[in-house]
Amino acid sequence: MNRPAVIKFLSGLLHILVCLIAITVILYLQDWFGKGDTYSFIFWTVPLAAGIAVSGLAMLGLVRISNIFTRISFIALVAVLLSIGWALCVSFVLGPVIGAFSVPILYLWTIGSFVQLLFLFRLPVQASRQELSIALKGLLILPVTLVAATVSIFLLSFLGSYLTRPEKETYLIPSDFEGEFRVVYGEECGINPPIENGRRVLTIPENGVLIIQPEFEAGIIDHEYYFVDKNGKREKVRMLLDYNEQVKNSHGVLLGPSGSMAGEMPDGSSSSESPLAIHFTDFTVFNKDTVRRSERDEFKFQQRFDSLTTALVDECRKKKSL
Repeated sequence: MNRPAVIKFLSGLLHILVCLIAITVILYLQDWFGKGDTYSFIFWTVPLAAGIAVSGLAMLGLVRISNIFTRISFIALVAVLLSIGWALCVSFVLGPVIGAFSVPILYLWTIGSFVQLLFLFRLPVQASRQELSIALKGLLILPVTLVAATVSIFLLSFLGSYLTRPEKETYLIPSDFEGEFRVVYGEECGINPPIENGRRVLTIPENGVLIIQPEFEAGIIDHEYYFVDKNGKREKVRMLLDYNEQVKNSHGVLLGPSGSMAGEMPDGSSSSESPLAIHFTDFTVFNKDTVRRSERDEFKFQQRFDSLTTALVDECRKKKSL
């Protein structure tokens, strides 16, 4: 068996394991706030671990340092530079969204990279002393490995999302409805939507808040929207992908963000991870000459809408407990 290849492979696994342990400790200290970021964090950690597994030895071979303490310091420096570089690459792909991580990803990647490079240092001396040209060639492979690993994970993630895609859903909306409506998920007191032609049917009430039993499911969606008049006649309306698609006198439904309203924790604090938290998705119906609200009016509306949602969910839960 090729021992260097095995060590490289194990080094990548060690990097991922160290990052998993570190993020678990941080989430525990945060009362598990932000645990939903774990998948995204590991998603972007795997390419980094793969890149170091392939090119890490070449990096260590660039500088011949015999003193063990100096070499460890050099490894730490390389780990920091790799982590910063990878964070910049990820931010280029994700944009401002990278700031939404609730864990210090740069520090975690630095720790994982440092441990992985230390592990690679255990390779036989003759395997690590390379000619400069070979070391440079190994470095050139790094970006190729990062891109290939990222693309592969994206494809696997897309395939996984497709295979585990949420239930197909049909939304029935009152024909005179305009503005926002909200679907609240995972409430035992809520309704269990019927299935019609293989699709879950959600009938939106006049107050704009529908409370259902099924949990929220992320993934590739298949939504259909219909306006329903008083006689039950349905008129299919298009799904808008962007607010700017809405034009005068056009019908359409815009899928908004999903979110949570924090619930009380056993220690008296509030968290979106609480069993009492309210999980929902918002939608906007353009049914007439809809006018965009000012930021101030939008803020006031959201406050009222959140208060209405909380009141309806509390009432629903109380009825369930009777």
